Amino acid sequence: MLASAALLALAGAASVSAIAVPTGEIARLKRDYIRTLGERSKLAKRQSVTTGADDVTVLNFALTLEHLEAKFYHDALQKFNQSAFDQAGYSGLYPVLQQVAKDEQAHVDFLTSALSAAGATPVQACNYTFPYTDVPSFLGLSQVVEGVGVSAYLGAAGSINDTSYLTAAGSILTVEARHNAFIRYVNAYTPFPQPEDTPQSASNVVTIVTPFFTSCPSGSAPAIQGHPALNVTSKNFTMGAELKIAPTNASAVNTNNGQLYCGFASGLAAGFSNWSNGACMIPTQNISSMGQTYVVLTTGPSLDDKSTVAGPAIIDLSVQNVTVTLPSHNSTSSGSGSGSSSSSGSGSSGSGSAGSSNSNMTSGASTVKMGFAGAAAAVLGAVVLMA
Repeated sequence: MLASAALLALAGAASVSAIAVPTGEIARLKRDYIRTLGERSKLAKRQSVTTGADDVTVLNFALTLEHLEAKFYHDALQKFNQSAFDQAGYSGLYPVLQQVAKDEQAHVDFLTSALSAAGATPVQACNYTFPYTDVPSFLGLSQVVEGVGVSAYLGAAGSINDTSYLTAAGSILTVEARHNAFIRYVNAYTPFPQPEDTPQSASNVVTIVTPFFTSCPSGSAPAIQGHPALNVTSKNFTMGAELKIAPTNASAVNTNNGQLYCGFASGLAAGFSNWSNGACMIPTQNISSMGQTYVVLTTGPSLDDKSTVAGPAIIDLSVQNVTVTLPSHNSTSSGSGSGSSSSSGSGSSGSGSAGSSNSNMTSGASTVKMGFAGAAAAVLGAVVLMA
């Protein structure tokens, strides 16, 4: 009886307006959760059996990435206004990215409060540089940044001991994954290229994001050591093709000490091929033919940090051809069902977005692909890791 009544209630919910939770109540719930973390602060110093890092170190690493992402979106939306996005062919996208920027700042605020409540010192924002020059190259770089963010949280999950901290990190991971899917969709790539996302170690993530850092306040630089960087000079990535890849700083890597391999991390799978004379083959099996793939030079074949001698670099095997036409939604009310029509890899913007009606956000798709390749190359072009 109760189950039937519940099903009937759910069936009728589509025609009933949602009950808004007061903003003050949401804030109270967050404060209660942060206080719970503070009460469990003694567990924060217990070290992970897999990495040797305690929970505070892991969450501060997450905060380091959130500071970077928040600044990335803040700066881009200051540099390019809504008119710049519209002129580039991305009508209606600007307000959606404003929401992404708000999410990233909220992640910074949440992790900062949680660490402070646990008696830890949160890291501060650093100074950054981002190699985009226009809207398409910004969107290409955004795809890299969001993908790395998902991989970072996924890779760190196994290092968190306290379940409350794990829940906090997981609640952010799912939102980062939505950001990543949306940006891929805007760039005309499939938003969900693989059945599993690809976890990456903290050392690998530091290697990738180090080129963005120019300076940091004392104690706020990444505390985890990265690897020497890899440089990819190939332009097209297909399974079975040659991949030209080599250490950015040849003197930083001993390439004469036995056979080295290219290791490809794709989802939860891994593929390997021999590396020789600055090139290896992209495997034809054990990796996905779509999605963001991480490539390291390794003494393996192994993707373990201890075996990695350089990298990772990032390649994307996806075909940039996603085209979806959505029906027009004329409702101006907030919540489910509101939005605008869009096509060819565009996403729906919420009600109240200026210029969002019948928008098409992918007229710059061909330049976005070049922007992604250029962004990945710029990210992986660092010579020196931060101390």
